[in-house]
Amino acid sequence: MIKSSLVFLMSALLLATAATAGCTSNVTPSPNATITSTPALQLEGTTWTLASLATETGVNNTLPNTTITANFNDGNVTGSSGCNRYFGSYQVNKTEIQIGQVGSTLMFCTDPDGVMIQESSYVLLLKNVTSYTISDNALTLSDSLGNPQLAFEAALNTTTVTAVT
Repeated sequence: MIKSSLVFLMSALLLATAATAGCTSNVTPSPNATITSTPALQLEGTTWTLASLATETGVNNTLPNTTITANFNDGNVTGSSGCNRYFGSYQVNKTEIQIGQVGSTLMFCTDPDGVMIQESSYVLLLKNVTSYTISDNALTLSDSLGNPQLAFEAALNTTTVTAVT
């Protein structure tokens, strides 16, 4: 009797599983649902891509087909300066920032025209900034007179957060 009851129960479970496989529903997620959101941006933990930099003739966009990035983490700043990879140290006190010595790889690039001049300008400006602000998805690094020198945009990534109640 127990054996036939067990066979009947197993058959019922198998049939129920097969019957519901492939079924969909518009059920409201439970309180333990996974939510995708964009967290508030911070200096650290964000990849920043340079949009414009100060030059002798004003503020200019970066050259086409070049990407300059900055990653600030644990007192180290690293990234691409358009041709080379660079690295350095930094210190932050509220909205003040001081970039230490900056080193880089030593490649020479010729394309696009002017990329090495842009790279030199970027590294020089980076070493001379004294403050920063973050607004929306933008990071602005300014000089001691408050003049914007480097304007970055965040490479936006979404973070998945699981809510548990």
